[in-house]
Amino acid sequence: MSFDLLERRWLPVWTRDGPDRVSLRGALERAHEVRLAGPPEEHTALLRLLLALYASAARPADTGEWDTAWRSPCLAPERTGAYLDAHAGRFDLFSPTRPFWQCAALSEPNREPNVLEIATWGSGAAQFASHLLMPPEPVAPQDAAVALVLLQSWHPGGIQSGHPEDPASRAGKVYGGKASPLSSITHLRIAGRTLKDELLLNCPPGQRRSGDRPVWERESPAAPMVAREPDGPLDLWTWPTRRVRLFQDEDDHVTDVAVHDGDRPADPGAAAVRWDPGAALTGRGTRLAVADAARHPLPWAAARILTPEPESGTCAVLEHLVEAAERGALPTQSAWEAVALRAEHTTAHRAALSGIVVLNAALGPAGVLGDPGRRAAFAEMAALPWLVQRQITRTASEALGIVSAIASARPGLSLAAHLPYAWEEFAENPDVEADGWVRALCAAVDRVADAVGRDLMAAARIRTDALAALPSPVDSPEEDRP
Repeated sequence: MSFDLLERRWLPVWTRDGPDRVSLRGALERAHEVRLAGPPEEHTALLRLLLALYASAARPADTGEWDTAWRSPCLAPERTGAYLDAHAGRFDLFSPTRPFWQCAALSEPNREPNVLEIATWGSGAAQFASHLLMPPEPVAPQDAAVALVLLQSWHPGGIQSGHPEDPASRAGKVYGGKASPLSSITHLRIAGRTLKDELLLNCPPGQRRSGDRPVWERESPAAPMVAREPDGPLDLWTWPTRRVRLFQDEDDHVTDVAVHDGDRPADPGAAAVRWDPGAALTGRGTRLAVADAARHPLPWAAARILTPEPESGTCAVLEHLVEAAERGALPTQSAWEAVALRAEHTTAHRAALSGIVVLNAALGPAGVLGDPGRRAAFAEMAALPWLVQRQITRTASEALGIVSAIASARPGLSLAAHLPYAWEEFAENPDVEADGWVRALCAAVDRVADAVGRDLMAAARIRTDALAALPSPVDSPEEDRP
C-alpha cells in the first residue's frame, strides 16, 4: 500500500468554499487561490516544507525574477510541474525503500502512534491532554503525514531512543540529542493573503548552493545517528531530526511508529540562523523575544528589528520584505503582519517541549517600510516599550527591594499587559497615530504604577522614571507631564 503525498489530498488549506485538503502538487498549482490552514505551529512547519519544494523547483534567482513571480497570477506551473515529475516516487509515505522523510532501515516499531502528537513531547503530558490516557487509535495517513512534518520540525532534544545498530546507543538510548530546527530559534514568517504570497514573501531570491538538497533528493539514511551540518536552506527546511518509520495497517492507517535519533548539527540554533531566512535574532545574537518575563505578548518585537543598526537584531525575511517595499513591488497602502513562533522548553538542554509561544506582529504599511526615514521612525516607536519596561524593572527593583528577575516577572509590572491593541492601532497608520501610541504608553505607565499598591513612594518613582524614557505627546506640553 502507498500514500503518494504529491497526488493524495493531505495538506489542510482554506479555499473560497471553506476548509479542504490538497496534495503537494495541488498546493503549488493552486497556490494563488488557497491558504494554509491549521494552528500556527503546523502552518509554519508545512510552509517550510513547501518552501523547500518551491525553492528546489523555481526559486527566483534575483530581485528581477522575484518581482516577475510576484506579479504573475500563479507560481511558474511549468517549472514546478517538471520538477515534481522528475522526482515522482520520492514522496510515498509508505514506500518500502524510500519512505518520505523517514528511514527505510527501521524495521521494528518502538512507539505507539501518539508519539506523533506534540502533547507527548513534554513532561506531564497526560495532565493537559487527557485523551493520551486512553489507548491510542490508528492515525489516518493524511493526519500522519502532517504529524510527521511537525515531528521533524519541532521535536525537542535530550535522550532519544537508540537504534541497535547505532554505536552511540547505550542500553537502548543515545544521549545529547539535538532539538529540531524550529525548536532552536524564534521563527518569523510574513503572513500573506494566499499560499503563493507566503511562499514568495518568505523565500528571498538567490542561487541554489552546490550540494544543498532537500530530503527527497537524498537516499534514505542508515539507522544510526549522524553528526553533520546542513548544506543550505533546502537541507535545513527538511532536516531529518529523527529517524522515523510509520507502520500502517491494511487501511493505510498508522498503528505503530519507530523513532530514533537522527542527524545532529553541533549547534542547531546556529545552523538554523545560518540557513533559515525566518530566523529572528536580537542585536545580541539571541532568539528574539515574543513575550515578556510575565508572558505577555510583545507585538512590536518584529518592528524593532526593522532598523539597519546591528544592535536592533536581524531577520532575512524582514529584510526581504523591506527591499521589496523599497523597489515599489508592494502596494504602498498594503498592511503587513509577521507571525513569530518560539518554542519553550523545560530544561536548558531543550529535552522537553513546554509550549510554543505565538506572536502576531503588525509591521505597518508598505509605504512606511519602503521609505527609510519613515521606517526608522516606525522602528524607534517600536523600541519605546523596551526602554520603558527596562526603566520600570530597574526602578521597581530598587524601590521595592526585589531582584530584577522577580520584578520583570511580576504581571502587575508588565507594560505590555496594559497595551491591548494599542500597537495594532498605531501600526495601521504610523504617520498619524504616533502621538496616540505615546499617550497609550503613558497611560500604561500610570497603570503599572497604580499596580504597585500602597507603597506610594515606589509608585511615584516608577511613574517618574518610566515617563522620563518617553517623548512628550505633541498635544501634551512637557510641563504638563507627571
